[in-house]
Amino acid sequence: MEGHMRLRRPLPFFLRGSSKGRNMNKEIWQKPLKATDVGGEALIEGVMMRGNGKMAVAVRMPNGTIDLEVSDYVPAAKRSRWFRTPFVRGAVSFVESMVVGVRVLLNSAEKLEEPAAAEPADMKPNDKPQQEEDKFDKFMRKVLGENYFQYMLYFSVAIALVLGIGLFMLLPNFLIDLLKFDKSGATGSFYANMLEGAVRLILFVSYIYLVSRNKEIKRVFQYHGAEHKSIYALENNEPLTVENARRHTTLHPRCGTAFLFVVMIISIFIFMFVGWHSRIVNLLLRLVLLPVIAGVSYEVFKAAARTDFKPMRALTMPGLMLQKITTQEPDDEMLEVALTALRAVVGPEVSQMPVPVPEANPTVESDEAVDNESDETADSDEAVESNEAVDSDEAADNESDESAGGKTAESVDEITAETAVEEGENRP
Repeated sequence: MEGHMRLRRPLPFFLRGSSKGRNMNKEIWQKPLKATDVGGEALIEGVMMRGNGKMAVAVRMPNGTIDLEVSDYVPAAKRSRWFRTPFVRGAVSFVESMVVGVRVLLNSAEKLEEPAAAEPADMKPNDKPQQEEDKFDKFMRKVLGENYFQYMLYFSVAIALVLGIGLFMLLPNFLIDLLKFDKSGATGSFYANMLEGAVRLILFVSYIYLVSRNKEIKRVFQYHGAEHKSIYALENNEPLTVENARRHTTLHPRCGTAFLFVVMIISIFIFMFVGWHSRIVNLLLRLVLLPVIAGVSYEVFKAAARTDFKPMRALTMPGLMLQKITTQEPDDEMLEVALTALRAVVGPEVSQMPVPVPEANPTVESDEAVDNESDETADSDEAVESNEAVDSDEAADNESDESAGGKTAESVDEITAETAVEEGENRP
């Protein structure tokens, strides 16, 4: 129709409201300029980063300082060839991420509870106030000893695991079991497992949304966003500064949140093949099959991250939607904490790497390079005076070597990119 204007299709609702709009959508799916196996996790007032054989935990203390702890770390996939086997590596990575994540989370909480954490950085020893324990702390110290707080943290984690199993495994199965229809046949079992998966997803998303209303949890989600922004800066070969990290999005397609959502979707289809049984048998089957589900989900998630095929990418869309809740815009102090942990893992050389400009001519990046160039120029002038023909041949050889070197570098980058995707922890 003449005069008719075709309206531009808007962005999905979970990508709206950002400061970058369509540019952010492009950033999420673009191929990283730098392949990396570095990933992280948001902690209580801190961020953990691991990769390159190291693990760094940076925590913002109440006195404003950043406590940094760096340790050697070799993932299980690099310690055994068996752990790198397809479908096995996913289960190993899932368990390893849970164990390491809980450990560093507890350590960060314990650091914040230390009496010295609340003292100003410039306070003198004689100025430190005397803190009195309340009756509960005195009682717990008497019963459990000096490490009573650590015991309480592990006890709270155990309670959380029990509640998680009850909320996301027992409750959906119990609710669907109350429905009066035949679940013994193939058709009935199919519908029962579909309904159970739908209830589990609703409970999971509702739980995430409700806890996000808590002030402390919201700060953890802000640190989660800071972790993603820092990883984006690394993947784009940018100097690891607050200014560079701030301009990136908080959504990342290779985030652990997206992986968890893929796990829940894959579980629906796997449970369809095991049928519907009594509540106890159903619970045992779901616990036993959890490593299998994690292994299959990892392979699907890895394939979706490496392909441009849109139907495969669609599997990560629900995870990106959920990240609108689990990641929040951080402030500059949170970005500083995340970048501190990241710098400790990648090293100072990578931390200060300049932004590459592909279209520009190569420039000298150090005084040593300038000296080398000056020496080469002087040698070239002397060579020209003696024999111009020889100098011309050497220049041609140098150009050939540089061309071959460029092709080799491109090949190495491609191999490194594939390796990083396989080893990538539900990252960043």
